[in-house]
Amino acid sequence: MSERSIAIGVASIGYGEATNGVVPSSFTQLRDIFKGSVAFNFADANQVKIEVEGREDPLAIINRKGDADSIEFSIPSPTTEELVAFCGGSKNGEKWEAPNSFETINKAFCIATQPYEGKYVEYTIVNGAVSAKISQAPGSEQTDLLLVKVTRQSAIAADGSMKPSFIREVKTVTPQA
Repeated sequence: MSERSIAIGVASIGYGEATNGVVPSSFTQLRDIFKGSVAFNFADANQVKIEVEGREDPLAIINRKGDADSIEFSIPSPTTEELVAFCGGSKNGEKWEAPNSFETINKAFCIATQPYEGKYVEYTIVNGAVSAKISQAPGSEQTDLLLVKVTRQSAIAADGSMKPSFIREVKTVTPQA
């Protein structure tokens, strides 16, 4: 039987290139995630009921995929590089220039929890469609926020085979040298 690992808190979020249904070998780590902004939006199945006359209960219930699963998080005071990575557009010095039309952006994402009793949990979306927007303006008691939504897509290998598009893995903390 597997050991339980308590998944609590977010230690890091990283992103990398989504290629051929394979988890990237390395991820670029985001410097800051707005506290309490990470959300998992996993859809319920749509139930197709096969009903027949003369019965109160259905003959069968078949589960079908509902809406696409997604994760969301917010980045306070995003860097120019983060805006380009998640919104598209271009960087000119420290100036971000928004694209003139929406760009298609696909990336892999890995969320790691805080360590607990020597273990942590990694959640990986292998191929995510990214959409992002500045969702909050700066104010006297708040910073601007970049809201990033990552929608899970199929992970298809170069040979056409389907690979897992979402992975949850319990890992052991490795001591730093």
